Order: sequence, then structure tokens, then C-alpha cells
Amino acid sequence: MNEILDNVVDRVFKKALEFNVDDASVIAAYGRENMARFSNNSITVVNTLDEMAVFLYMIKEGRRVVGITYSVKSDELDKFVERLFSSMQFVEKSLEATSLPKGAFKYSGENDYDKRIEELSEGVVDYCESAINAALSEGAKRVSGTISANTEFYKIKTTGGVEEYDRVSYISANVRAFSETNSSGHGLSCATYLSKFHPDEAGKTAGNFARESKKTGYWSEGEYDLILGPTVAADIFQMVGSSASAFRVDSGVSFFKDCLGKKVAVETLTVEDYGTVEGGFGGRKFDDEGVPTQKNVIIEKGVLKTYLHNTSTARKYNTVSTGNAGIITPHPWNIVVGEGDMSVEEMIRECKRAVYVTNNWYTRYQNYMSGEYSTIPRDATFLIENGSIKYAINGTRISDSVPRQLSSIKAIGKDRRWVKWWEIEVPVYTPAILIEKSRITKAQF
Repeated sequence: MNEILDNVVDRVFKKALEFNVDDASVIAAYGRENMARFSNNSITVVNTLDEMAVFLYMIKEGRRVVGITYSVKSDELDKFVERLFSSMQFVEKSLEATSLPKGAFKYSGENDYDKRIEELSEGVVDYCESAINAALSEGAKRVSGTISANTEFYKIKTTGGVEEYDRVSYISANVRAFSETNSSGHGLSCATYLSKFHPDEAGKTAGNFARESKKTGYWSEGEYDLILGPTVAADIFQMVGSSASAFRVDSGVSFFKDCLGKKVAVETLTVEDYGTVEGGFGGRKFDDEGVPTQKNVIIEKGVLKTYLHNTSTARKYNTVSTGNAGIITPHPWNIVVGEGDMSVEEMIRECKRAVYVTNNWYTRYQNYMSGEYSTIPRDATFLIENGSIKYAINGTRISDSVPRQLSSIKAIGKDRRWVKWWEIEVPVYTPAILIEKSRITKAQF
């Protein structure tokens, strides 16, 4: 694989230098996905997808451009570089343009990689059957979902003297189970090694929630304490990570503006970002500028400790890159939330009036600077009264703001899990959390 990456990167890099650019960064990424989809207890699709993407950044005389292509034939790569360079004439000079950092660097981080995931191919079918059978054994009548096994290979080369490779493997199960009343439950399993992948547990969780949510009842709009399962908590914390980007802060789309060194959450909350971390699969050992990625503490004991930087934003803030480039927009890689000391069952016993949300979708932000958003609970959602689950409820909407919720966390779970699916783009390792007094209203469709 390295030879293929070499050929693509070297071709694009050489072509870029023909235009006498001041700086260039080329990243080639090859990905293979072995995927199976199932619906109504039957496997419907088994497929292998291969894709190569090439990212190019160039800067000349203060003008900078970024582009990506998925066409990797030699002549098409040449045309890609030519068109991207030609577009520079329409770009204004940037006051924030900064030379790429000079290597060579030492890369200490290493992604997890399991050769068996790369070679799994149609073996994903067995995992589908495991998830389906586990859900049915818990009382589900219909089961749907996907199993996806992925391997990714990277190479970067820059005019700063960087030339490095990376790779990562991961596999995930996304399972939805339905009871005869159309009540549903959701389960996830995400892992970087097959030995830590448990689609049966994802199926069991989905089936259990589908069974337990068959009994439904009345509820009224108002303020409730919220127990957010890991899948829902991950939605909050991916936005915490994204809002720590210095670019988002400067652009006025972050609720962390002017918050460095200030309390932004309860003292029990710590949130970190890692380029590479055990179990993580959203990052690399180098960022888009070739800088080694690292551990960055975003929130420590409730205090905002850092923004995430590339070289350009770091210069503006008179600091150093945190290894989070995006050439234009720094971003998090893998979000890790510190563990607490309570189980979900203990949280439930602590609540007099609460709602337990196991899954959600359609999260929409009304105001990024204030962090105001709404989201719709999906699948099993339970009303809690006097320390126990009363019954499932339907048709709910949560309306709140992330800053208020961060400052209103009553408890943090002790059982963490990796979460990534189509609602969660940044992998998040998080427990459940208990939040005080969120507004719950009727969802209107």
C-alpha cells in the first residue's frame, strides 16, 4: 500500500513544485470498507468499497488554496494541480497565511491497527447474524442495521520536510430493534480490534430497549432532569471539541469565545482531545501540516484550558500549534470524556422527575455562539419518577444550550464507550451524564 501512496503523493507534490509555490502539503488517503446491511432480520447488502482521496494545499505570495480529488490517474492528478493553482488568481492575499512548519518531526503516537479487520471481507455477515440473534433473544421482532469494517492508510509530504505514513483499523455495529408495537431501541459497538468488537452486545442493548419501551404513557411539557446515554452525550461533547477550535472562536461560531482560563463546566468534568489514543480511530499521528498530534486538555475540572490550533491560528494567539490542523480550520480528532463514579441505574435512583434518553437525531443549532440547540430523542426514551422508570414516552424534543448543560451536570457515569455513527462525526469516548433541568417540549413534524 505504501508504494501506491508514494506514487500518488510524489506525482502531485512534483507537479505543485513546478509552479514554484512557496509551500505545499500533499496527503493521500486510501480507505477500504467491508460493509453489510440488514433489514427485517435479513441481510440485504454485502459490499466492499475502495476509495482514494488526495488533498493538496498550496501557498504562493500570500495566496493559498486547498483542494481534494478522488481521481488518481496520472493525467487527472496533473489536471487537478493545474486547476487548483489556476484558481489562485481569484484568491485574495491572506494576512493569516503562514509557512508550513519545518520537519523532520518525531512521531510518538500510533493508531490501533488490526490486520484481521482489513482481511474480514464477507466475514462481516457472521457479525450481522450475531447482532440480529442477540436482539431477537431480548424480545425484538424486527432488527435492522449495519456492520462496517474499515481500514485507512495515509501518507503526507510537505515542503517543510515532512514525509510520513499512518494507518488505522476500526469496525462498528449500528443496530436498531423494533417490538411488535413499533417501539424501538438502538445499540452500538465500535472497536479498533476484533477482539474488542461485540455486535451481540449492540444487538442485545437494542433488543432490550425495544422490549422495555413497549409500555408507553402520558407526559407533559416542562423542565426535567436528563439522563443522556453515551450515544446522546457524545453529541454534546463532539460540539464541545469542535467549539474549542480557534478558527470557530474567531469566526463567532463558538460558545467558548473569551473563555480561556475560565470555568465553563462543573468541576467534575474533564474533556480531552487525542490525535492517537487506545481505541480511538478518528485521528492520525500527524495533522494536515505534518505537525505531530498530541493530547490536548480542552476542559480540566470545569476550566477551559486551551483552544485547538494549527500554525496560522497559533501565530495569531502567540502560541504554538496543538497538532490539530485542518489547514484552514483546526479540529478535534478523538474526544475523551473523563469518567465519573455512577452507573445509569444509580442515576435513575437519584432522580425524582427525569427523562432518560438513549438515542437522538436531528440536532440543530439555533445559535452557535450561545450554544442553543434542539434535538429529537429517537428510539427508547423513558420517564423517570421517584427513582424508577415509569414507562416510555414518545414525541419529545430537547431544547437547551450546551454551556448551560455543561454547568448543570449532576453526575457523570463510570462506564465509558466509544461512539461514532452518522450523527457523531468525531469519535467520542464518553459515559452517560445526568443534567439538571432541561426543557422538554412536544416535537412538531
